[in-house]
Amino acid sequence: MIGLDTNVVIRLLVGDDAAAQETARNYIARHSSSDDPARIDRIVAVEIVWVLERSYGFSRIQIAGALESLLDTAELAFEDHDLVRAAVAAYRAGSGFADALIAESNENAGCATTITFDTRAAKRLRQLMLLSGSRWTS
Repeated sequence: MIGLDTNVVIRLLVGDDAAAQETARNYIARHSSSDDPARIDRIVAVEIVWVLERSYGFSRIQIAGALESLLDTAELAFEDHDLVRAAVAAYRAGSGFADALIAESNENAGCATTITFDTRAAKRLRQLMLLSGSRWTS
């Protein structure tokens, strides 16, 4: 099994560096398969969203679609595949991706709730509970 860093996945998705994209595509084709998929860590999934939003100006719909395509690729295996898929669905519906992944992960771990000072996230994600009384509430 090989692991993929964010910059490799970004090159695959964006294609802004054709040589790097081809190098990554060829390496993954030679070193991964549906029986031995390349691994994408949850942190990499969060970074992918951040980079595509901030550096490339991709829309929420484009990013969700790109992640869903990666999730559906047999030669790739996300850490906590089902949690990432659920976070992508929440992101597509308007939640922050990292917030959704945290909420899904904590729920999966048995947490009754996840407390937050983030008003917007708490309104969008049923697993989050707003902890009031902070000047940091957003």
